[in-house]
Amino acid sequence: MSPYLNLVVSFVFLGGASWCIGEGGEILGDKYDASIIGGLFIAWLNTAPEAIFFITALESNNPRFAVGAMSGSTIVVCTVAMGACYYFGTTARKQQYFILQHGVKKQCLQLLISAFVPITMSIFGWSYVFSLIGVGSYLIFLITEFTKTKELHPHQHKDVETVEESSSGVEEPLWKGIVYLLVGGGLILLFSEPFIEAVVDIAAIASVNPILLAFFLAPIASEMPEILESISLSRKGHSQSINVAVSNLIGGTITKTTLLTGIFSYYGKSREFTWENPNYSLSLVLLSVSAVISAFLGYQLPAQHTWQAYILFLVFIITGIIQYTYNSTFEVITPELDRLPTPT
Repeated sequence: MSPYLNLVVSFVFLGGASWCIGEGGEILGDKYDASIIGGLFIAWLNTAPEAIFFITALESNNPRFAVGAMSGSTIVVCTVAMGACYYFGTTARKQQYFILQHGVKKQCLQLLISAFVPITMSIFGWSYVFSLIGVGSYLIFLITEFTKTKELHPHQHKDVETVEESSSGVEEPLWKGIVYLLVGGGLILLFSEPFIEAVVDIAAIASVNPILLAFFLAPIASEMPEILESISLSRKGHSQSINVAVSNLIGGTITKTTLLTGIFSYYGKSREFTWENPNYSLSLVLLSVSAVISAFLGYQLPAQHTWQAYILFLVFIITGIIQYTYNSTFEVITPELDRLPTPT
């Protein structure tokens, strides 16, 4: 199949997968805490294919491609996807703002703290210590999410739209939400790989620098479902749907700043990869800065407004310019491009 046709077909199915997960997330989000549904289950549906792609790159001895893809995907989620969530979420509501639930704000704080792992690793390089800290931090995140009690919506922030949400519409059965999530997750697992392969093939035909390919194109491929479903959830304008979308993005980002960073450090140390400074350090620093800014906006501010979306979009533009300016000075390494891993 032509890579261009493959790109279109896989994109259409990923769009359908995003709609399914959006519907399922809203149904389950009405019954359970948004941070549990979004931060864990839905986030892992999106992160699992990317994690397989990331580990495959390391197994194929492509640490440069792996760190570029991880850094780029984290930045895309923290800025573009989160910004889209803020923009569509606020513009879809009469009040032009929304308020994050306490559990989701707690996730923002966890993301803020987790940025310590990649930023410290950018200074000291490979270490088994960072592997343990990264994996351990993610386990702590999972434990805190599973053990916390179901939160109540803040009564002091109830507005007209919130009341309308709870009083209008027929409550959907739990099994329907689970089916939506399973179908959406299955489509993501089936069509993420063809979409990634199509993007990589087209970029290879265009003779793109492999470092820029990893930073810009790989995230577009791997994060497309996450971006589409966040937009789908946020455009509904429902407080619970927006909270599920934000929680989804935060949970996926915590996975990258902890678990994937720990795995990256483990492979680098065990396989004795060369620490390419400042290339790897720059990618980890940009990753950390984007995560910190996104987490700070969610945790510190009492309400989310449209102007915060513009800040996040600006952060993406700045980090993209920095990465492009730096990596465009390097010679295109075609052998590395020929050895790009294929997710399995």
